[in-house]
Amino acid sequence: MPALKLLLDDVFDFDFTVIAIHCSLEEYRMAFLINKYAGLRLKSSDDVDFFVKNDKYSFTVMRFDDQKNYQSYTLIANKYKLKYDKRAINSDLFTESESEHYKTLNLVPEVKNADYLLKIESDNGKIPTLALLAQLNQIPQIITAYNVEVSSLKSKQNLIFE
Repeated sequence: MPALKLLLDDVFDFDFTVIAIHCSLEEYRMAFLINKYAGLRLKSSDDVDFFVKNDKYSFTVMRFDDQKNYQSYTLIANKYKLKYDKRAINSDLFTESESEHYKTLNLVPEVKNADYLLKIESDNGKIPTLALLAQLNQIPQIITAYNVEVSSLKSKQNLIFE
């Protein structure tokens, strides 16, 4: 009997828009300012967990489902700092020193300088990207916000977590 081979004809279509945000604020403060300036109602949601080797990385998520316009907004932290202890043996005979080190993992490494990603999904095909970018760039604490071309991202599957 010949081997059975299954082919996947449908290519996944990533039908969402991503806005990268550079800002050093905490997640809750960032969501508050976006709610205030852009008129959204982002609320805390379940974190997104990734497991790499034996380490667990957890990214903060804030969501808002606009049922009136059939749109969904998700604010995701792009950076996670993992703290680990490292022991170093000094040249002295009886001294050992312990120091804390941090390892940073990005949800989307292609935009590693971005602190947050705002993912916008729409069922009606209309996403007000330009108006939203103008509102985000009015926030004084945001350094910059810009549209990211989703088709050019290699790790765009990390943004699908539902």
